[in-house]
Amino acid sequence: MSADAARPVPPPPLPLPPADRGATRIADRVVRRVAGRAAAEVLGAGPGGGEVVRTSVDVRGSRVDGVHLDVGLAYPTHLETAGSELQRRVTERTAYLTGLTVSRTTVRITRLAQSTAAEPTEWAESSRSRRRAARRPWSERRAPAAVFALLGAAVSGALLADVVAVVVGRGPSGVRLRTLDWLTSHGPADTAVAVGAAVAVVAGLWTLFAALTPGLRGRLPMATTDATDATATATAVVDRPAVAALVRHRAADVPGVSRVRVTARRRRVAVRARIGFGDPAGTRDALTRTTEGVVAGLGLAKPPRVRVRVSRDAYWQPPGTHDGEQRHEQNHEQDHEQDREQKEATPHAPPPAPASAP
Repeated sequence: MSADAARPVPPPPLPLPPADRGATRIADRVVRRVAGRAAAEVLGAGPGGGEVVRTSVDVRGSRVDGVHLDVGLAYPTHLETAGSELQRRVTERTAYLTGLTVSRTTVRITRLAQSTAAEPTEWAESSRSRRRAARRPWSERRAPAAVFALLGAAVSGALLADVVAVVVGRGPSGVRLRTLDWLTSHGPADTAVAVGAAVAVVAGLWTLFAALTPGLRGRLPMATTDATDATATATAVVDRPAVAALVRHRAADVPGVSRVRVTARRRRVAVRARIGFGDPAGTRDALTRTTEGVVAGLGLAKPPRVRVRVSRDAYWQPPGTHDGEQRHEQNHEQDHEQDREQKEATPHAPPPAPASAP
């Protein structure tokens, strides 16, 4: 019997745990494309359709802190239901395909396009009873944070360099000595000190205002339909320019309206229209009903008030005026005026001489 045959066979090595085999890193652009494809799938499956305008993600290690979607929807579409469904499906689909934890999904509706679908009047009535309070999304305040971070880094770096110079025996910098000498010779009554204090107070108040207010005044939050949505981190918003464009498009279809201007604010939608014919009071009532129906159908958390102003155009025609008869009378008067001017401008010719007898 050989020595090789007597030697025991070692057992096969145990597989390494997944944590010791290596790491899998997913690029941000991959997560962004996955979220964009998931949103496109949801919008393509909906009855009204839509499009993905822009997608951005914030990936931190093994989690996605935020998925931000700018989408365009077709009107009429129940925006409340469409936004909630888009948030849920994008969060679930992105987490399933990437294996990352998606903590927040923000949907921003930037466009509203007219479609041929039926007007969802029943949605407007049902959304009033199911609407819950929704908070406006908070701005990240990147510009103020970057400014204060740069200022703090510059001041801290200068102080650290001066302290290191003193420790190594090089002495304090001349800037610090001159600053201390100037401070010892100037008090609160000096103009420069008062101006510096005022600037510091204004900067501090501005910082507190930016920290305590949500910002993003150009976005209107949409309502949530149940308690789970009210406590979730996902939010859906509608841009005010999109609301103004939609109201302007629908108001222009009201009979008698020649020009219309719409301004959408947080608490009010102002409609200024000029009419070319018809009753101003009736046109104002029709514009009010149309605007209120559009605003109610958006599913906003706090629907803004509607304010309508109507003014007559320069060529306004009262109700009951026949355009053909009025145009015929104007043309008849113009013909008479032209004949009269032509007779006044033509000199009187002498009567023709009688013809001679043969």
